[in-house]
Amino acid sequence: MVHKIHIPVMGICYTADTPIRVAHLGITSVISLVDDGLLEEYRMAYAERLGLDLGSPQTTRIGRIRSYLDFVADEVERKFTRLCACRFDGGSDKDLYFLMLPLDSRLRVEYDGIFAKTGLARIAAEAALTEKMEPGEIQANIMVGLNHDEAAFDAVRGFAASKVSGALVLSAGVNLSVFEEIAKCKDFYRTGTRPPKKKIILKVSDYRSALIQGRYLAKKGLEVYEYRIESGVNCGGHAFFESKKLLLDVVREFVEKRKELFETTRSMIAANVPVQGILPPPSPARITAQGGLCAPEDIAQVLSLGIDGVGVGTPFLLVPQATSVDKETRRLLASAKPEDVCISHASPLGIPFVNLQTSTAARICEQKIQEYFAPESEKSGSSELKPGFPCRQHYLCQNIPGFDHPVCMASREYVMHRLAEIDKLEQEDIESCKMQSHHAVENHERSRESGAANACENSMAEIRKKYDRLRRVTLSRECICRFLGNAGREEIREKSPSLHYQPECVAVARGSQHARTREPITICPNPDIGYFDREYSLLEMMQHLYGTGKRLTPKDKPSAFEVEEKILKSVT
Repeated sequence: MVHKIHIPVMGICYTADTPIRVAHLGITSVISLVDDGLLEEYRMAYAERLGLDLGSPQTTRIGRIRSYLDFVADEVERKFTRLCACRFDGGSDKDLYFLMLPLDSRLRVEYDGIFAKTGLARIAAEAALTEKMEPGEIQANIMVGLNHDEAAFDAVRGFAASKVSGALVLSAGVNLSVFEEIAKCKDFYRTGTRPPKKKIILKVSDYRSALIQGRYLAKKGLEVYEYRIESGVNCGGHAFFESKKLLLDVVREFVEKRKELFETTRSMIAANVPVQGILPPPSPARITAQGGLCAPEDIAQVLSLGIDGVGVGTPFLLVPQATSVDKETRRLLASAKPEDVCISHASPLGIPFVNLQTSTAARICEQKIQEYFAPESEKSGSSELKPGFPCRQHYLCQNIPGFDHPVCMASREYVMHRLAEIDKLEQEDIESCKMQSHHAVENHERSRESGAANACENSMAEIRKKYDRLRRVTLSRECICRFLGNAGREEIREKSPSLHYQPECVAVARGSQHARTREPITICPNPDIGYFDREYSLLEMMQHLYGTGKRLTPKDKPSAFEVEEKILKSVT
């Protein structure tokens, strides 16, 4: 890889087409494979925009994932080939490829040197430098814990069947069945002198988890290409407080035990694989880290510990060249303050969720809460403000007591059931409180009757507060499997908004299509989004992160490690 910075997966849509945008410029990024239907929407939108015939829409999950990844691979190759054919003139995309590199990069040093040459020497130097260019890697993320209707299995199969030669990132827990599915694909194995065509990256938050997963894969003859360490609390999206370990401490442990991890897994591959021709890796796996690394000094500090790279996500949400975000949501991100990002109950998985509270989805949930608690005479009666959301995609459905089928905790079906359940529990506690008060009055002198009654009122007030908090939690859940993809859908419509290539407003005016209602959008950056206040070019952002250009954040901004420590203290 030419860069030490990669763009990790963000949400469902935010990096869905990032490789198409930046891979030809040498930057590695990660596509989410959660929503195969959304990937098909991207494929068809690009077909319309580029005038390509990509055939009919795919009808299976595996087909949609494979077809989209194939398209991305083809488009990256096409753009990279065209880029390599360009001349160096100081302002082309080919120059941009090198200008984004850190100043001490070998390729950057060679690039800076070609401008001192002339004539045939200049031509030869340009040709030699062009030969050393390589595109960023196309990586794909699977949330292995989400396997409703075999979604994770199909994602593995779609990636395995595609022409992408990048890496599969496994996140969101451990699923040994998914490992078994990966083991069926020969492209994940090292054979002869050929490294694996498709690589495995484990996203982990501690060394113990990495060792357990690495050993299990090694028994199957599978090597881990990279251990991607992620802060459990400062990465946006779902937060995990269980380990209570700081990112720097985890990175140090990985670096210290890197040789042990390599030798353990390498020997297991060599000893436990009966299939002839499968070889163990010749060198240790890469180690990278991510989570709140948005300032050049934070990145430099982590890299100085001896790891191979870092992931930077949140700032790229304000880089239109890199991520898929609609204009309105980018405006909200640019105007956000650090305090607008908080740990919420928005996730239907019941896991704390770092969420932007000014997003349209968060505002709708707050309106639903206000509607629910409003007096009957003040309720609007709007169907849009009924508790819960329609469950369209079922990605986050779980087996929950009281239901004979998997259900999502943000769905209208579950929310109405849960609110009724809370009402029942509250009434039982109130009746119990009244009973205790009645016995207290009977067992004390009349002079104490007033005190017992007051105590009962106070107890019932506490009971109501307790169950109102549960109601707010229930009503706060967002349909993230849909809403985390809606910013991408909105951007698709902004760029390819038409029916028969008509601008949407024209099509509506002519009556050839109905006015569209904008769907709610969930977006979950880390608090650092509050220190970026406008849209940025890709060059601006990369030079900021490497410390080679204008700084884009205040110098007194808290470091990623201070923010992480503060968050951990607030929840312990």
